[in-house]
Amino acid sequence: MNNKSDVEKKPALPLQLPILLGCLGFGFLWFALPIYSKILGASALEIGGMFSVFSMTIALLRPLIGIASDKLGRKFFFIAALGCYSASMVIFSMANNIFELYAGQIVSGIGSAMMFISAYTMATDLVGSNERGKSVGRIDQSVARGYLVGGVIGFILISNLPQNIGWQIIFTGYALSAAVGAWLGWKTIPETKPTKKSQTDVKRVISPEIIRLMAIVFLTSASVGMITPIFIIFLQDKFTSNIGILIWAIIPGALVGAFLRSYFGQLSDRFGRTRMIALGLVGAGICSFLLPGLPGVVWLAIFWTLESVGWAMAGPAEEAMVADLTGHQIRGTGYGLYTFVSSVGASIGPLAGGWLYDSIGRAMPFYINGIVLLIGALLVICFDVGVQCGGWGHVDLELKMEDRK
Repeated sequence: MNNKSDVEKKPALPLQLPILLGCLGFGFLWFALPIYSKILGASALEIGGMFSVFSMTIALLRPLIGIASDKLGRKFFFIAALGCYSASMVIFSMANNIFELYAGQIVSGIGSAMMFISAYTMATDLVGSNERGKSVGRIDQSVARGYLVGGVIGFILISNLPQNIGWQIIFTGYALSAAVGAWLGWKTIPETKPTKKSQTDVKRVISPEIIRLMAIVFLTSASVGMITPIFIIFLQDKFTSNIGILIWAIIPGALVGAFLRSYFGQLSDRFGRTRMIALGLVGAGICSFLLPGLPGVVWLAIFWTLESVGWAMAGPAEEAMVADLTGHQIRGTGYGLYTFVSSVGASIGPLAGGWLYDSIGRAMPFYINGIVLLIGALLVICFDVGVQCGGWGHVDLELKMEDRK
């Protein structure tokens, strides 16, 4: 890569298959870890702590990785992330207690700290400014497809293999797939390191627009984080202990993430980021608030699918907005800040959700999450008023002009 115009002509597609292979294990992991931890006798608070450790690991590393990716290049961190994913699956395959599961979470957190900064940065480096939503949507789709395919494979295998060896076989397979993804990435992905010597422009990274966005990111990440550790446990307690039935209820929502995020990202390229974020948060918030009162699994499938549509609308638009608000030279730093703030919120949320679930009531995390997401949508709408007055609406145009320099 020699200049910005060359970068914009290259497709972001080489990123997709390595990401899918690296994420296969996590579709199974995020459902299996709470269940397995519960079998080991862990409380909801301890399970929440396990997810918080993952998020805190990410939060500590991402700002540094973002800055380093602007100076050293994106590709190294992408390959290293897949290597960490592979190593974490090896640890999970050998885990016999919750402390070893914590260790696996830390290693996977190191991988995630590198993965999404490098992936989002390269995805937006490799396309023009009018295709960023679509490009990051493709990254999200690859993650969702990996989760979906890996989750289905994992639950089929764990249902048909002896429990004493099933975990080892499944996680060893996931470790191998991540290693293959790392090899493919090394062979096929172009470097998008800035050609000019990168110097972090603090005023550009911490602009009023970025601060507004980060406030919403923190709020919503902490809120959604409350649901992460207790979601599958709540579904088992309320609807059915049959994990197979629950998986089939969740699959339609997973398909939304696997196939529609790029489409909604493209809509944000056309109609604006803030509109898509606000609409998505409203939909997800309403569904979360109503979920505890649903009468059966069929209604669960419907509302979870609708909530997934909300996140498919909001996610790519939010991620693309980070690229809109930062230039090519410091885009890694911008995504480092974005993912850092998200991780801090996601570190606090699981602990709060576990405590609320144990102490206040099983439905309380869902109610609070719904309210907070609606507040987040209101904040986005309020900030969107600034577009009419020279706020966010002019930022993307300015950056398009700067990117051509």
